[in-house]
Amino acid sequence: MREVSIGKYRALQRVSTSDGHFIILAIDHHDALRRVLNPAAPEQVTDEAMVAFKAQVVHALSPIVSGVLLDPIYGAAQAISGNHLSGAGLLVEMEKAGYAMQPLPLLTELLPSWEVSQIKRMGADGVKLFYYYNSADKERAPQQDALLQRIANDCLAYDIPFYAEPILYPLEDAADHEIHYTERVIAAATRAEALGADILKMEFPLAKAHWSDARAADDACAALHHATSLPWVVLSAGVDFETFCGQVEIACRAGASGVIVGRALWDEAAAIPQGQAREEWLQTTGRERLQRLSRLVQQGQSWRERLAPPIISTDWYQTYPGIPGS
Repeated sequence: MREVSIGKYRALQRVSTSDGHFIILAIDHHDALRRVLNPAAPEQVTDEAMVAFKAQVVHALSPIVSGVLLDPIYGAAQAISGNHLSGAGLLVEMEKAGYAMQPLPLLTELLPSWEVSQIKRMGADGVKLFYYYNSADKERAPQQDALLQRIANDCLAYDIPFYAEPILYPLEDAADHEIHYTERVIAAATRAEALGADILKMEFPLAKAHWSDARAADDACAALHHATSLPWVVLSAGVDFETFCGQVEIACRAGASGVIVGRALWDEAAAIPQGQAREEWLQTTGRERLQRLSRLVQQGQSWRERLAPPIISTDWYQTYPGIPGS
C-alpha cells in the first residue's frame, strides 16, 4: 500500500464517498461542450452560455455526487462563488483544452498563468491533467513524462492530489494500435504512477472493436488493475450512457474505485435550450443516471485499500512542511 501525505489524504476524503468511492461529475469541457450546445455553429456559443450551462448542471447534480471536475475559465470559481457545489469536492484542470484542433495537439499545453499553487490556494481538492500518450512514441512520450513529473512535484510541494488522465493515440499503423491497445493503456498508467500521480483517470482499456467480447473486457480491466498500485477511475470518453454503464460494471468488478463521468451523463441536457425543460431533465434523468452509476461503483475497490495516510505521532506537525517560499 502506498503512503500519501496527510494533506492529500484529507483532500481524497473530501472528493469521495464515505466508503472510499469516487462519483465525480466532469464538466471541464471547452470545445466539446460548445459543439453540443450549438452543433451548427459552436463558435457562436458565448462565454456566458458556457458559464450558465456548467453552473446549472453543477447546481442540480452536485448534491448527489462526491466531487465535481471543472475548468478555471468557465466553471471552478463560478461554482464556488455561486454556491453551486453543495458538499461536493472540487477538482480543477491544468491543461489548455483545445480538443477541436486538428491534428490532435499531442504535446500538452498548460493554461497560461495557471499553476498548481493557484488550484491549491482557491481551496480545490485535486489537480487534473489530460494529456495524450503513447509509450511507443519515442519522440513525444519523454516530453509528456517531463510535464507529468513537473506537475507531480508541484502537487507534492502543495500537498494536493494529482489526477493523471492519459489518453492513447495511434501512430501510423492502425492495426498495430488495436493489437497493442491494452498494453499501451497500461504502460501509460504505470508510467504516470512512476512519475508521481496519485489517482489514475483511465479510458476503458480495450480497443473499441473488441468491446463486445466480455472475456476480453474482463481481462483488460483486470490487467490494468494489477499493473498499478494506485486507485483508478473510469472516464466516459463521450460514449452513450448505456455503454458507459457496462464499462463501469466491468471495471469496478476488476477493482476500479469509481467514475469521472462527463458527456455520457449530461450530453442530452446540453441539447435542451436553457430553461425549465433542461432543469427538469437534470433533476430526473440526470439524477437517475448518477444513482445508477453509484450502485455500480459500490462493487469497486475503495481507494483507501491502495492509499494510506502517514503514521501520525503527537509531534508530527513539527516536521510538516509549510507552503513553499512562505
